[in-house]
Amino acid sequence: MAKYIVGVDIGGTKILAALALRNGKIIKTISLPTQAEKGKAVSLNNVKKAIRMVLSQTKTPLSRISAIGVGAPGPMLYKQGIIINPPNLPGWKKVNLRKILQREFRKPVFIDNDANAAALAEFRFGAGRGTKNMVYLTISTGIGGGIIIDKKLYRGGIGGAGEIGHMIIQINGPKCGCGNRGCLEALASGKAMAELARELVKINKRSLIYKLAEGKIKKITAITIEKASKARDRLALSIINEIGRRLGTGIANIINILEPDKVVIGGGLSSIGKPLFTSIRKTAKELSLEPGRSSTKIVPAKFKREAGIRGAVALCLDGSF
Repeated sequence: MAKYIVGVDIGGTKILAALALRNGKIIKTISLPTQAEKGKAVSLNNVKKAIRMVLSQTKTPLSRISAIGVGAPGPMLYKQGIIINPPNLPGWKKVNLRKILQREFRKPVFIDNDANAAALAEFRFGAGRGTKNMVYLTISTGIGGGIIIDKKLYRGGIGGAGEIGHMIIQINGPKCGCGNRGCLEALASGKAMAELARELVKINKRSLIYKLAEGKIKKITAITIEKASKARDRLALSIINEIGRRLGTGIANIINILEPDKVVIGGGLSSIGKPLFTSIRKTAKELSLEPGRSSTKIVPAKFKREAGIRGAVALCLDGSF
C-alpha cells in the first residue's frame, strides 16, 4: 500500500524535497540549489533530481508514494498546474509543472503558490490548527497570503485569491511592484520598512541603525532595524510601530470582511516579535468592528523556514488521491 507523500518547495535559490507520512510527519528533507540563472531546463531537472534524491536517500520505492505536492512561486494557473513567468525562475513561461511531474513519476501532483501552501501548513499543523476560518500573511521582502474558509483553502474563481499584499490601504500612496499605488506590500513589507528607515536615518544619524549599517544608508535592511530594536533603539522601535500600524490597518479590513478565527503572521518580519505584534494588535482592534474585533486572534506563525515544505506536503492532504 502507498504510504508516503513527497513535498517539494521551489525557491529562487534552493529546492527542498521531503518524504512524509500521510499524516504529515516529515521523515527526511534534502536541499539542492535551484540554479535558476542557468535557465528553465536546468532548474526543472533539479526539481526532478530533488525528488529522486529524497527517495534514494530513504530507500523508498516510487510504488510507496501516494502523491507529490509542490509549492512554487506565482503567478500560476492553479487548476491547470501552470506556472507563469515567476520573477525568480527565468524562462519559466507557462510551464505546466503538473503535467511534467505526472509524466515523470506517474503519481498525482498537487501544485499551488507558496503562500497558499504555507497557509495550509499553518492550518493543518501550526498556529491555525483547530480553527475553521483562518487568514495567513507572510511578511518578508513582499507580502503574500492565504485564506482558509470553512476548513478549505479559498482560491477564488480561477485560483488568484489571497493577494493580501495588494490590498490598497492608501490611495495615491507609494508605487507597488504590481503597478498600483498604496498597496499593503508597498507600505508594510520588509522592503518598505527598510525604505522608511533610510529616509528617517538621514535626519537622525544618532540612531543605532546608522551605526549598524556602518554609516552607509543604502545598507539598511529590515534585519538592521530588528537588531537595533533589540537594543531598544528609539528610532528602530518607532519604525516598527509604524509598520505595525500599517499592517494592523490591513488586518482590520480582513477582520471586517472575513471575521476569521485567527490571523496568522509569518515571514521574516514576524521574527521581530513583541514590538511588531503589539502595534499590529492595537491598530487592528481600534479599526475593526465587533464581533470580529473581540473574536479574531492575531498570532505568530509556528513555522519559519519549514513553512514551504510543510505546505507542499499539506497540499496532498488537502487534495484527494
